[in-house]
This record gives sequence, structure tokens and C-alpha cells, in this order.
Amino acid sequence: MTEASETMNGHTEAATQRLVFFSDAVFAIALTLLALELPVPHGANDAEVWHAFREYLPDYAMFLLSFTVVTTLWVAHKWLFARIDGFSPRLLWLNFVCLLGITLVPFTTRVFVEDSAYQISVVLFGAVVGSTGLTLINTVRHSRARGLLRPGTEPETVRRFQLFLTFPTAAFLLSVPIAFVNLSGAKYSWVVAVGLTAVAARWMTHPGTRSSGRPRGRVSRGPSTRP
Repeated sequence: MTEASETMNGHTEAATQRLVFFSDAVFAIALTLLALELPVPHGANDAEVWHAFREYLPDYAMFLLSFTVVTTLWVAHKWLFARIDGFSPRLLWLNFVCLLGITLVPFTTRVFVEDSAYQISVVLFGAVVGSTGLTLINTVRHSRARGLLRPGTEPETVRRFQLFLTFPTAAFLLSVPIAFVNLSGAKYSWVVAVGLTAVAARWMTHPGTRSSGRPRGRVSRGPSTRP
């Protein structure tokens, strides 16, 4: 397949839109499954219900972490595909691999909740989230290499987006080997990953790096010709 066959036309535009709609549905289902797994506190009176609620706080915290991970990946996915102006078979399969990771997040979250004292809980979650982020990074690289990005997309903006994905991806992948040495340290590294994501997002969206499609300064009109 040549580069010319991958540029946007009526057929490829429809294919890309269907891919985005399908992906959005998968993200939404993953978030719904996360909520369905939340434990409900029970008790014979208010005191017992509150006590049960406090016991489930680690489960709720893990839900918030997983929710943050999925929504962050969805935002990254949305940002990228809003700038893709072409289609290729590899783009399709990279997206499917990304969605595979998203659908596994509720499962790995459940494993963590039930087996948090064991290495497998951290290894599975870190590997799934890190691999999903790595797939998105490869999607960006593929889109740049095959000329699938919209004309006018600033290379600096795309480079910053790749770094935005790299920080949390590296943190989650590194938590896998850390889990075999220090399980608590691996869990705390996820908090670091969330912090790095917030810092990277602020850096990526710095006013000086955003492409607004308008001139960055006022255009000089030259000397006035009015009397």
C-alpha cells in the first residue's frame, strides 16, 4: 500500500470515523464495568454501614485510580485521532491492541482488589496500563511516519504529546519489576505516575505550544497611508 492510498478520501474518512465511534463505545463500557464492580456497604444499622464503607475505602481508591487511567487514555486517544487525516491497516490493529488493554483494566482492577497482597495484582495492572500507553505511543509514531496526521499539525505539539504519554507509561511499566522487589513501592509508583501525567499535561498544553490555527502575533500593516 502506497502513501497516496492512505491519505484521506471519502472511504478512509468513513473508516476512521467508525473506528473512533467504536473506540469511544469501548472506553464507555470499560468505565461502566468499573462502576459495576464497586462493593456496596451493608449493615444492620448506620454505624455498621459506615464501618463497612470505611473497610471498602481501598477498593474505592482503586476504582478512582482505574477511572483516572481510562479517562486519561481516552483523552489521549481523542486528541490523537482528532489530528489523524488518513487510514492504514496497521493503524487499525494498533487501535485494537489499545482497546484490548482498555477492556482488561476492569479485570486487572478486580484482581488487585481481591489479591492486593500478592505480586500478581500489581504486575497485571502495571503491565496492562503500561502496554496500552506504549501502544498509543506507537500509534503516534506510525501516524507521523506514514503521513497520516492532518496538514498543519505542529511537530513540536506532537512531540510533546508523545512525552506526555511516555511519563506515565514508563512509570507503570517500571512498577512491574519493582513489584518483585517491593510491593508497596510498586503501588506508590502509580501515584507518582498520576502526578507525572498531571505535570506533563500542563506542560503539553502550555499556551506557547498550542496550535490555534491563527497567527501568534499581530500582523504588521506597514506605514499608515492615511493623511
